[in-house]
Amino acid sequence: MRIRLSTRLILLIVALQVLMLFLLVWNSNRLMTDSHIRMYEDMMRSESQLLAKALVPGMLYTQSADLQKIFDQLGAQHKMVYAVLSDANGEPLAISGKTPHRNHPDHDYQSALNDGVFDIVIPLFDEGRMLGKLRVGYSLDAALILNQKTRRQNLLIALLGVIITLSATFLLGFYFTRNLRQLEKGARELAKDHLDYRIETGGKASNNELATTFNHLAQHLSETKQALHKEHSALERETRFMQALLDGIDAVVMEARPPGYQFTFVSREASNLMGFPVSDWLKPDFWASHVHPDDRDWLEETIATHTKNGESFTADFRMIHHDGHELWVRAINSVELDEDQQPIMRGLILDITEQKTAEERIVYLAEHDSLTGLINRRRFQKELERAISFSQRYQQQGAVLFIDLDQFKYVNDTYGHQYGDEYLLDVSRRLSQVLRRTDILGRLGGDEFGVIIPKCSYEEAHTVGMALLGALAQENLEYGGKVIPVSASIGIALFPSQSAVPSDLLAKADAAMYTAKRKGRGQVHIFSDDDVELWNMQSKIHWEERIRWALKDDRFKLFYQPVVEVASGLITHYEVLLRMRGEDGEMIAPGAYMETAERFGLIREIDRWVVDKAIKAQADSIKKHKPVSLAINLSGRHFGNVGMLEYIKEAIHTYGADPQSLMFEVTETEAVENLSKARGFIDALRDIGCKFALDDFGIGFSSFHYLRNLPVDYIKIDGSFVRNLHIDNDDRLFVKAIVDLARGLKIPCIAEFVENAHIIEILMEMGVQLGQGYFIAKPEPECIDDLIVDMSQY
Repeated sequence: MRIRLSTRLILLIVALQVLMLFLLVWNSNRLMTDSHIRMYEDMMRSESQLLAKALVPGMLYTQSADLQKIFDQLGAQHKMVYAVLSDANGEPLAISGKTPHRNHPDHDYQSALNDGVFDIVIPLFDEGRMLGKLRVGYSLDAALILNQKTRRQNLLIALLGVIITLSATFLLGFYFTRNLRQLEKGARELAKDHLDYRIETGGKASNNELATTFNHLAQHLSETKQALHKEHSALERETRFMQALLDGIDAVVMEARPPGYQFTFVSREASNLMGFPVSDWLKPDFWASHVHPDDRDWLEETIATHTKNGESFTADFRMIHHDGHELWVRAINSVELDEDQQPIMRGLILDITEQKTAEERIVYLAEHDSLTGLINRRRFQKELERAISFSQRYQQQGAVLFIDLDQFKYVNDTYGHQYGDEYLLDVSRRLSQVLRRTDILGRLGGDEFGVIIPKCSYEEAHTVGMALLGALAQENLEYGGKVIPVSASIGIALFPSQSAVPSDLLAKADAAMYTAKRKGRGQVHIFSDDDVELWNMQSKIHWEERIRWALKDDRFKLFYQPVVEVASGLITHYEVLLRMRGEDGEMIAPGAYMETAERFGLIREIDRWVVDKAIKAQADSIKKHKPVSLAINLSGRHFGNVGMLEYIKEAIHTYGADPQSLMFEVTETEAVENLSKARGFIDALRDIGCKFALDDFGIGFSSFHYLRNLPVDYIKIDGSFVRNLHIDNDDRLFVKAIVDLARGLKIPCIAEFVENAHIIEILMEMGVQLGQGYFIAKPEPECIDDLIVDMSQY
């Protein structure tokens, strides 16, 4: 049983008082006993002295019988046990009582306690002569009784004192410890979480102050508890919210320590990502055991570098799923230091397997012809560049063949696109059957094919060309009962002897093919210098003269094609298109002469002419109170040029155009060739209010890596992927991938070459917002007055 503090204090006080009282009674009893003994001893000695003096005369003059009578009377005294009077010789003269056997007297009271008789011997003298001795024995009973009585009285007094002390102590203790008991009770109540308990106030000021202080403490604890409860509830709500948020996002929220990823926390999405429970993720060797072996070393090096420098980083790598298949993940990490100044990574892990698959598909589609499955011109040029490098390193010769089908335009126009596609597929199959596994076949354009033959001599190249012509001519095609022969013209250029530059080598093979056609078609011709002169004379030089003449005679003209919201038909802006008016009045598109303009340095004048006229047209629309927004194409040669930037700014200022109604377009390939320069040029135009669009998007894959770093406002999907959306599933997959990537970057897409209603339906299903094409509206010399194109007519 636990004794309360107040009780312990009272018992301690009582024990001290009892001890002190005991000592006091003991000392008092001792002193009184000593006093009684001394008094009794003095009385006995005095009495015996008086008796001795009284007996001296009797011994001188009285007979023994008389002395005996006197002694007999002494026996009546209760306190005298015996008395013996003897002469000088020791002979008894008179005896009273029973004499003891002891002969020696007692020196003090203590020595008399042995037999209870105080023995006194007094010699009797008369004028110096010894008469005898008086021996008297006094009983100690009276003294003992007196001492006992005294002790009893003292004990009674002590007991009474203890009772009084206990009573007073308990009363005083109860009075003075009442506050302590109240505090103790209050403390017990608070310990039981009864924070509404209060001590009653009243009475003395000191007690009231103590109670008030306790009550204030209890009130403070109660308020603190309520506040903590509210904070706890808020934290629980926040925790539930954060947990729901973490569970709701399609990513793993994680915390990990280097080296590698030693996870200390992952959200529940982790189990969905890889099929392993969260507890497995927290094992020290989980990451090392499940990261793809080919990615482990470089990823550990990447982590070590960035954690050492405290840099945030993003890494794409592969991990092994619970069922054994590979999946791609993207880890977005921020690096911090914990309380021990050790690096710790926090961030997200996302499943990007579908994105990587789509990108791989995009890579394939971007580098392959969707109809034949052969590599396209872009990939063909890369392969040609590698073949040239290989031939230079090992001092070998190779050849590139440029194949142009002789009657494809006739077949396509006469029998339609479907038969034209079958024609191309059959040609690609026949060409593939002739070539070796080391040879590379590609489709360079509509009816143009290319072949790269490594380790090939002059004669071998000609032999391969003839074999290809033979394979094409060995069997005719039939359509609708009509027999259609298959023939081609082949030009050959040798590398690296004739050129080590891919574009130049293809141009020479093209020139050789042109010579083969002039010889009567169905021919093979190997490039010579005469071919270049003839080609230039017939093509490039002719167009250079026409361009200079058009600039001088103001024969260029701007056309405007509306770009609309495919869902509503609302015109958002117009693309400015350049046309050249020919000698016969026909309008010639830029594709016929832009390459020549760039080759002969005329593109600068054309660019400035277009920019000047387009900005003036926008300013004029404001003055006519019919403001329009225009998209202006810039060539790659002057994209990023400081002089062109200043020219644009000056034209806007001079004509009073609205920069927010001007958009500039450049092809994605030109934009990513010099990313930092492109970004600076784009930022400078956007700073004054202009917008920017990437044109012909999709023909180059590099832009998918750098798009996030270019601050563009629109992506224009290349028309070659749009025009056949309704019949080509590969094009549909490719465009869908572009749209999804653009949506992730919050960049709207514009589809070019919208040529039928079915394409519009597909674009709307994909989420493409804007479109342009002949089916919506053809380019016109003036902007149309209507703000909305009536899409219902389609």
